[in-house]
Amino acid sequence: MILRTATAEEAARLAPYLPVTHAVLDGDRLAGGLSLIETRPGVREVGVWVIPEERRRGVASKALRTLTQRAEERLEMVTDVADTVSQRVALNAGFTRESVRRGSGPEGGGRPDEVVWAWLPGDPPGPAARPLPDLRDGELRDGEVTLRPLGPADADDLWALMNLPDVRHRSVFTHERPRAEVVRRCERAASEWLAGHRADFAIRVGDAFAGDIGLYYEAWSRQAMIGYSMLPEFRGRGVATRAVRLVGAWAFEIGVQRLVAGTMTDNTASQRVLEKAGFVRESVQRSRFDRPDGTRVDDVLHVLLP
Repeated sequence: MILRTATAEEAARLAPYLPVTHAVLDGDRLAGGLSLIETRPGVREVGVWVIPEERRRGVASKALRTLTQRAEERLEMVTDVADTVSQRVALNAGFTRESVRRGSGPEGGGRPDEVVWAWLPGDPPGPAARPLPDLRDGELRDGEVTLRPLGPADADDLWALMNLPDVRHRSVFTHERPRAEVVRRCERAASEWLAGHRADFAIRVGDAFAGDIGLYYEAWSRQAMIGYSMLPEFRGRGVATRAVRLVGAWAFEIGVQRLVAGTMTDNTASQRVLEKAGFVRESVQRSRFDRPDGTRVDDVLHVLLP
């Protein structure tokens, strides 16, 4: 991949998409453009755009890697929080996710949140390490139950599930979920996965949505926590146990060394799910969570080790 100062013709062709400073060439062919703008001394913000017919060949990632090989200052890249294509480009080029800027996106887009990525001289070359890698086959399945990454298409099903009275009662956060909150969670699920924070799944039996399950990763200790909820019509059928086993097996495959799950003391159904999946009851964490009436409740901790 070649980067060079854009000619007037190249800049004009790419101008509708970004203020081009460099042309991205694949051999003699124009593949895209790159903008490199100084935002303050020692810091440049970078943007990249690839011509549609040149996409899906790693052009953007290669262009950014080429840039980092010659850069001598901090590079920043800003992506929409739901734009996982650009976030993958940043990761593949060795950029580090640093923060989320709330409501800083273009006004025409409703001021979405944006993710700030940065590369510093001396950073290792990409791709950046990912604590939560992609699923090998795009999903986890055992012949009866299928787990697929949570996405925007799951928003209405998840909204209905999270607002069931018994699900709310047994959740850490017991408030009624507005639809917009659940839609936002589903839209950002892929970004949270890429960041290594959490892997959220929709549980499906056949084509039917049955519930959700999430893996929340503490990368520095290689410990993860799971949480799950099921629609009433799928309870008592072994679906939750199968889902927990699938997530547990994947967690250990990617390097998790301790998997934990907590339940309220009276949630014997969930405790049975965990025990059937191999978890061992380890302790009772006293007065663990706030409740809406101002009291606090204990949490029964279960643990599974490789």
